[in-house]
Amino acid sequence: MAFNETKGNRTIEACVMAAPGGMFKGYIRVTTKRGNRTIQQTIGRGCGRPMPTANEALELAEAEAKRVIAS
Repeated sequence: MAFNETKGNRTIEACVMAAPGGMFKGYIRVTTKRGNRTIQQTIGRGCGRPMPTANEALELAEAEAKRVIAS
């Protein structure tokens, strides 16, 4: 996890997980706090396709995380 940023009540993290065929897929984890409740979502859509190395997948996930935190 290289990208971790908080804006308001949302925290965005860029992560990498294993994908079929020995590839790696980037995803983002969005944590939102509302009162005393914490809602956590894992989003892989928009983070690119499976890549041969974890670093390449993480770069795509970071770009998506920065786009999401900006909105």
